[in-house]
Amino acid sequence: MRERDGVVILDLAGKLMGGPESDPLREAFRRLIDGGTRKLIVNLRGVPWMNSSGLGVLLAAFIQARKQGGEVKFVGLQDRVQGILTTTKLVTMIETWEDEEAAVRSFQSRRDV
Repeated sequence: MRERDGVVILDLAGKLMGGPESDPLREAFRRLIDGGTRKLIVNLRGVPWMNSSGLGVLLAAFIQARKQGGEVKFVGLQDRVQGILTTTKLVTMIETWEDEEAAVRSFQSRRDV
């Protein structure tokens, strides 16, 4: 976890499969969002694969942040992860970026977040 220009960035690595091994990630999202983080980027460059449970972890954070007036954006999706988001049509509701710099700048251009 790191911060850049007021945006918290979580760098994930490894397969995202849900289940008990994802509890630390769920807890990190909960702590950040409940603690007032409103600008969050999840860097998935190091995630080669995720299953539906892993996707559920990310979506839960996305929804939790929205309910509290925040926003979560995703950056660095590998082809297989991008394919899952495309197949499920989630790319129509979440913001994905190839470039972290552009994702950070996208928060700066919005005054309401």
